[in-house]
Amino acid sequence: MMLLNGKMVEDDKVFLDTGFYFGRGLFETMLVNNEPLFLENHLYRINKGLSIIGIDKEITEDEVMDAVNKLQCNNCVLKLVVTEENTLFNTRKNNYTEEQYKRGFKVKISSVRRNEFSQLTYLKSLNYLENILEHEKCIDEGYDEVLFFNTEDKLSEGSVSNVFFTKNKKIYTPSKKCGLLEGTVRKFIINNFNVTEGEFSKEDLMLADSAFLTNSIMGIMKVSSIYDRSFNEYSIIEKIKKVYEEQLKKH
Repeated sequence: MMLLNGKMVEDDKVFLDTGFYFGRGLFETMLVNNEPLFLENHLYRINKGLSIIGIDKEITEDEVMDAVNKLQCNNCVLKLVVTEENTLFNTRKNNYTEEQYKRGFKVKISSVRRNEFSQLTYLKSLNYLENILEHEKCIDEGYDEVLFFNTEDKLSEGSVSNVFFTKNKKIYTPSKKCGLLEGTVRKFIINNFNVTEGEFSKEDLMLADSAFLTNSIMGIMKVSSIYDRSFNEYSIIEKIKKVYEEQLKKH
């Protein structure tokens, strides 16, 4: 027996597992127009991750499409959460606004260091609290996103995004070994543009001509400023965004 929300229940009536107790689980968040965008990449990432954390499950395209149909998910966000005993799908609206894309994101830098040596850093796991706390803190301080550097003071990623910057008409982004989650939109940009992956300092970022952020729901978001450093050169970002939006129309 257990006491749940003040009520006695039998253990076999509640599917609590190590996902609930210890965070052993993964999630994916997908943008759905008529169908999920980059579904193959999302499935590859979560199934590879499930094997790494010792969960003997494989999520299939049929399962996802069945959830899309049953939840009537169209022009919305689909979230998939997988633990040992549970496979959960839920939906929500896309909260990014046209005003945000127009003005761009104001960004700060976290004092927390991303651990590039931790296996969890490279998984979209349920151990996501540090990201959430840092993101909420930046919002309270009047910013839109916060960036992490790793233990070697090299640029890593944002709390909910991957980060790119441009310099002299070239595109740069931190390499995976800097301690980041490889996002689906990040992969799309690397596959479709000439992008240099490497290790970059704070100075590299602050001296950039422009910067932008990506994630599967936001797509591509220009950075308007990092603290007092403003950016106003967006020509390359607009070209990338145009190609990305053409991809969206296919789904």
